[in-house]
Amino acid sequence: IFAGFCSNFASKYNDTSNSLKIELFKDLNDMKKGEKISILEIGAGPGANFKYFDREALVQTVEPNLHFAKYFDENRSKFPKLDIKDIKEGFGEDLSAAGIADASVDAVVMTLVLCSVQDQLKCLEEIKRVLKPGGKFFYMEHIIGDEGSTIRTVHKLLMIGGFWPFMADGCCTDRATDKVMETAGFGKLEQKKYDLPISEDAAIPFKICGGIVKPHLMGVATK
Repeated sequence: IFAGFCSNFASKYNDTSNSLKIELFKDLNDMKKGEKISILEIGAGPGANFKYFDREALVQTVEPNLHFAKYFDENRSKFPKLDIKDIKEGFGEDLSAAGIADASVDAVVMTLVLCSVQDQLKCLEEIKRVLKPGGKFFYMEHIIGDEGSTIRTVHKLLMIGGFWPFMADGCCTDRATDKVMETAGFGKLEQKKYDLPISEDAAIPFKICGGIVKPHLMGVATK
């Protein structure tokens, strides 16, 4: 059920974030022009980001929830230019268990995943381990609202008793991922905060969920 809900949400999220995702993945599409690069997506879910990989690439995915497989397979069949391998079951904190070797990928991608990993810093250490020298980590995440804001209070209330993580498969609304990225030890970091641009005519369920995760962050970190 959750995989089906997420696949539907991912489609609407892409509609809302389309121009931002094009901006985010511009560097990925410009890397090593003319070469087939290696991309690792952690928490790929239904494969909602494949449409933004506008180049030749070998794509590996690590995903803890294999209920996404049906939606993933439907999606990857639409992108013959991409060499998308089967989902590997695993977690961002231990990519070696999924067979991802040191310095083996040109780019790592995560969108709406750092909110639900058990240990953000451990996950980021693993990302640095698997990236080649000069490799890049592309991310787009919802974050806790600014100090003193109403939405920050809402985010904290939703975490009481583990309510929101229980309802949303481990998702946490109180993570300052922007601050964590600043301490993660990448060679170069470019990131920006913004509000998710939810349209007035969006469906009510998406408006509610989108409103909860409105404070956002996107960036590129270079090893």
